[in-house]
Amino acid sequence: MMAPMLLSGCSHFNDGRKAKTTFAEANDLYHQGSYAASLGKYSEIIDTYPATADRALFEMGIIYAHPKNEQRDYQKSLECFQKLIKDYPGSEYRQNSEMMIFNIRNVALKDQTIAAQQMQIETLQHKVQGKENEIVGKENEIVTLQKKIEAFEKKIEAFEKKFLTMRFRRDR
Repeated sequence: MMAPMLLSGCSHFNDGRKAKTTFAEANDLYHQGSYAASLGKYSEIIDTYPATADRALFEMGIIYAHPKNEQRDYQKSLECFQKLIKDYPGSEYRQNSEMMIFNIRNVALKDQTIAAQQMQIETLQHKVQGKENEIVGKENEIVTLQKKIEAFEKKIEAFEKKFLTMRFRRDR
């Protein structure tokens, strides 16, 4: 009668050791910057070792929101933390998950603000470029008008010389 209980106890102990190994693998992948592979390992932990799913969800939430993760996905990160809070209300990761939700929402709002400001900057840069082009056009018009003025001044000088020559001849 004791043998099955001992065997199940040993099995549980063995699962804990395997879970630790898988957590270490997932963590190593994370530190190497292999975020997708790390997420895969944490998903494997959730499926294989449900007793540690809260920690795996927490780690996945961190990875999804990590600034160096090129496939960063705040929504998936929030979903991990929210699932942890909902499915594991007594988890030691609950309070940190609540803080992460708060922080991610703030970051997402700031990212939206930055994106809106960048669009404004681009719009203003286009307006400035348009005004600079207008200025160049006006400067070219000024140069053209100055050349016309110079041509008219030369014609006036020529007419004045002609007029003075004619007047001088008449007065003699």
